[in-house]
Amino acid sequence: MENPLIPPLEEPFAVGTSDFALFGTRTVHCDDGAILFCLAGSAEATVDQYNGTIRRNTIVLLLPDTLMKLDRRTDDFRMVYCRFTKELFLEIAGRFDPAFFCILKERPMSDLPESIVEGMEYWFQLVEYTYHDRENLFRNIIIRNRLQNLFLESYDKVQRFSARYQEHREAELSTRQSELFRRFIALVKEYSFRERGVPFYADKLCISTRYLAAVVRNTTHEPVKAHIDRAVVFEIKSLLQSTDLSVQEIAYRLHFPDQSYLGRYFKKHTGQSPSAFRKTLK
Repeated sequence: MENPLIPPLEEPFAVGTSDFALFGTRTVHCDDGAILFCLAGSAEATVDQYNGTIRRNTIVLLLPDTLMKLDRRTDDFRMVYCRFTKELFLEIAGRFDPAFFCILKERPMSDLPESIVEGMEYWFQLVEYTYHDRENLFRNIIIRNRLQNLFLESYDKVQRFSARYQEHREAELSTRQSELFRRFIALVKEYSFRERGVPFYADKLCISTRYLAAVVRNTTHEPVKAHIDRAVVFEIKSLLQSTDLSVQEIAYRLHFPDQSYLGRYFKKHTGQSPSAFRKTLK
């Protein structure tokens, strides 16, 4: 039986429908993320410290490193899911205030009004269509954009309707570390195609590399280099997937010393050579 909360090894996302019977009533640790939408039936759910009922038209947003438990599932219980890796989530999350994800952690489940249900069903249809369209040259990029669009929609609703979000946001924005982290992510997006060293970003922010490391680790529990490398690898993948550039040409464009250096860098972070990755797209 396919696990609806673990993406397949060969790609960063998957879409499907499940009764979630695989988990029984035990608590499951979700290393990655998922968007779940209830089609039928009901179940009592615990997501981290939040308890609630999942019923038809309930949406559940599971962020990476979440605990989930389902009790009292009805026989007709079904949910459609879109699951995605932590790496894909972090690519998407850079555009959002940390406070937004604090809110999602505190309230991961919502019953959607009828005015939104049709749009959610249509979103899943689009994602499922792209998931099965394996010949699509831009498949991974499209899925990433659709995931980002859903989070942007959620972000908009939270900003407009959640007073609690405003409290979190004001607290977050008042801290220097939050501002530094946002500026760091913006710099990575702007310069990672040619700058992969931590000192460059620390200099741009006028802080020490040690302080930058502390800011990033406090915010995301990851090292600075992980954010830089993730952006670089994503750019390499995008060029391999959407262009006919040779590996040597990509190395030149991204300011690598040569093709061999890029190949070693890419394999270190993905487990594949650039040419092997490109073959998997065909």
